[in-house]
Amino acid sequence: MLVAQISDIHARPDLSSLQTLERAIGWLRTFRPDVLVITGDLVDDGWRQGYRLVAESLRSLDCPVHLLPGNGDDAQLMRSELAAVGTWINATGPMHFRTAVNSLTLLGVDVTVADQSYGDVLPHLPWLMNSLADVTAPSLLFMHQPPFSIGIGVLDQVGCSNGSALLSTLEAMDRLPLAILCGHVHRPAFGRLGIIPAQTCGSLCPPNPLLLEGRADLSVIDAPSFLVHEVSDGRLVSHVVSVPVPDSGA
Repeated sequence: MLVAQISDIHARPDLSSLQTLERAIGWLRTFRPDVLVITGDLVDDGWRQGYRLVAESLRSLDCPVHLLPGNGDDAQLMRSELAAVGTWINATGPMHFRTAVNSLTLLGVDVTVADQSYGDVLPHLPWLMNSLADVTAPSLLFMHQPPFSIGIGVLDQVGCSNGSALLSTLEAMDRLPLAILCGHVHRPAFGRLGIIPAQTCGSLCPPNPLLLEGRADLSVIDAPSFLVHEVSDGRLVSHVVSVPVPDSGA
């Protein structure tokens, strides 16, 4: 079972991130994952045409696509322009999703807070608890903002609040998710929430610098990237896939 995850496209009129998305989608068309999940921040500044262009690109895939909003998304525009691509539990309100693909349950929790960069999972724990109550197969939990510290102060300040309450809710379930898979920080990072593996996906826009422990703000050498998750026999292995940036002089 192969689950692709793309995050933080941040499409804008200069088309640079959309071109990166096209290269990623072209790779995925050949790779043929079983499902694609996009974990938020598709478009900058409510750019309606950007949502339409993202939808057009995603429709070229043969696999199901599921989407969460990020703090930079316009939820109403995203719903209307990507209605033919993604499906959500509710027609209004939080854009959660739940689906099963090849005996793997995928749950997306919309933890965004209106007009804020941080997220908060606390209001959505009743929905999550109810959605997990009958899940006995392996599951993956998707969010935009990560509920664990990645060690970069400016980004941890705008992570997902109430991670400890999320952990308590998950520990009360019969089976823990294989991982919590997020976006938002524009670089891949790998940690844990309790004993649950937790990861952030790289971005298709320029990655953020690695500002760990007061180190200098060095030039970013990372390429845009996304993740491919392989689930087999109830185990998860995640792979970073880099998207080369074309030579501007070509």
